[in-house]
Amino acid sequence: MSDVASATPEQTPAAPAKPGIVFHGSSQNLVPGAALLFGGIMAFSMGMTDVYFAEAMAWTFAAWGAMLIYGGLMDINETYEITDEALIIRNPLRFWTPRKTWAWDRIPRLDVVVKRREAADRDLMLQVYYSIQGELALERADRAYDAALAQLIQERAGLKPGDKETPKDITRIPRATKAGFTYK
Repeated sequence: MSDVASATPEQTPAAPAKPGIVFHGSSQNLVPGAALLFGGIMAFSMGMTDVYFAEAMAWTFAAWGAMLIYGGLMDINETYEITDEALIIRNPLRFWTPRKTWAWDRIPRLDVVVKRREAADRDLMLQVYYSIQGELALERADRAYDAALAQLIQERAGLKPGDKETPKDITRIPRATKAGFTYK
């Protein structure tokens, strides 16, 4: 008889989960937000807020600058992870929901929006829709177009072109005119 005991399924260590493919956020220009914030703060230090309207403008500039910086930092820190089970969207700066897990069978639609004629990749927007169980409304996540990410989402969610004008290959989006392409 062998000294080696046979392992039962309960004793067999579980295989580690396969790591997903991670796509990081897009780069943002934070300078406009910083300029507005700086301009609003400088108005107070330069004594330009004696009139109520001028003070209100300074506060508005500072608030918009802070919001633009925060929005840019959110885009930079957002990650999309493709796993076998779901699309996982993480953003540590989104305090209300830092992690969204969207199962592939609950993603009914993917849109690629071309914002301008003769567009570059930065002029395309990827919109992923998620159907919440028991609700009629769809949740949507927007991000800058990434051909590899779009192709993986399309394949994993089993999406097909929505009409005859939508290209079958999501990595070859026509860019001659403004348009929207839907995959369902």
